Formats: sequence, C-alpha cells, structure tokens
Amino acid sequence: MLADSVTLAGDSARVITIADMSAARHGVRFSAGDSGRAGESLPELVGPAAAGRLTVPVWRTYPLAEAAQAHTDLEARRNHGKAVLTP
Repeated sequence: MLADSVTLAGDSARVITIADMSAARHGVRFSAGDSGRAGESLPELVGPAAAGRLTVPVWRTYPLAEAAQAHTDLEARRNHGKAVLTP
C-alpha cells in the first residue's frame, strides 16, 4: 500500500508512484517519468505487460527489512535498473 511506503520512507516526498491513483491523498507524486504524460503512459504499458512483452531491468532485490538501504542506494544513484522490495 502507498501509505505503508510513505511510512517506511519517512516522508511522502521520497515516494513516487506510477500506479496508485490515491497518490495525492498521501502527498505522493504520481509520475510516469519526466514526460509529464502519466495519464497517457500507464495505459500504454498495460498491453505489452499483459502480453508478456514488457521487461523491466531489475538491478537488485531487497528484503522489506532493508527498505532503508534500498532508498539510500537509489538516492546515491548506485542502481542500473529497478530496486525491488520483497516481503
């Protein structure tokens, strides 16, 4: 849940979503990158994702207990792909 992400991050300014339409309610930015086309971009991704043609490079997987380290690594721009939190 987005509220949980804000709690883990400690500040809504540290959380961005491309999928949760309740973002404004939590003080979180809704974004589709820097294009400013969030409303258009999400539907464009649904078709390729459903067809199994959308690939997302995963740089590293972190257990949820290491969420703070994931944020630290992302802020330091150490990543070369997405960071994934797992339960």
